[in-house]
Order: sequence, then C-alpha cells, then structure tokens
Amino acid sequence: MKEIITFFISGREYGIEISGMQSLESYQEIHPLSEAPDCILGTIVVRDEVYPVYDLRAKLNLPAAEMTKDTKILLLRTSKRGIACMVDSVDKVFQAEGDNIQIFPKEAQTAGTDYIDFIARRDGELIVVINPDALMSEEDFDIMNELDLSQEEKQE
Repeated sequence: MKEIITFFISGREYGIEISGMQSLESYQEIHPLSEAPDCILGTIVVRDEVYPVYDLRAKLNLPAAEMTKDTKILLLRTSKRGIACMVDSVDKVFQAEGDNIQIFPKEAQTAGTDYIDFIARRDGELIVVINPDALMSEEDFDIMNELDLSQEEKQE
C-alpha cells in the first residue's frame, strides 16, 4: 500500500508518496541564488535549514502563476538533499494498492517524463505520482552541493 498526498499545479492534480515528503509549509518569499542551475528558483529557510526551491512548473511544462493564500511549499526528501517545490494547493492524502497502482511503462518514459514514479488510480481518476529523486539531475545536485547555501542566504 502506498500513501499519496495530492496537490494541484495549474488546475492539474499530481501526487507524491508521503515517504518522499519532509513537511508541508505555507508560502514564503524565495531568495534568489546566484550561480544556481536554471531549475532552481532560489532558496527558502525553514526551521534554520536552507532548501533550494525547485521549479516544478517548468519541469511539468506549466505556466507561471501568482501566489495565493492556498500556495504551499512541499519539502521533499531525496537521496541527495532536501528540496522545496511550490504548488498551487494541497488536496488530501489517499491510499492506493493493488490494481490502483500502475507502473509507468519504461517504453513510455522520455527525458520529459523521467519524474514519473507511477500512476495511481483514485475514484476513477489517474494521478501522476512524482519521484522526488528524479526531479533534479545529478549535475544539478552536484552544483547545489558545491554552493554554500547558508553563505548565499546571509548575503541577501
């Protein structure tokens, strides 16, 4: 059984396994970060920890949007480091198992769909479940690890 938290970006519903989540946070200002990869919007500080903010909209080829009272930040766990992603809103957690979990076929995977972990079915709807480890490339992780995020944050 998999527990999945769902969220919306540009009216489309996506999910992430709860095990890939660190926490759910209210929106806060993003601080620009010089020399960061294009996929990083900047950094945020949550409980004295600095997190790079990954541009999930760009990865999903969705348009930019204004921040609202419903905008949230998902803090995600990856095997390399914690990252943050902004979403328009968060819906709910649901459980999927058996026939309600479909592995995304290797034949259908491309460089543009490498972020898909699996497809979950809920009440007849299909939800793309994102793999946090597949969002950033190894090169992007390496660049972020080389940057002294704390130092950059102090200069802002």
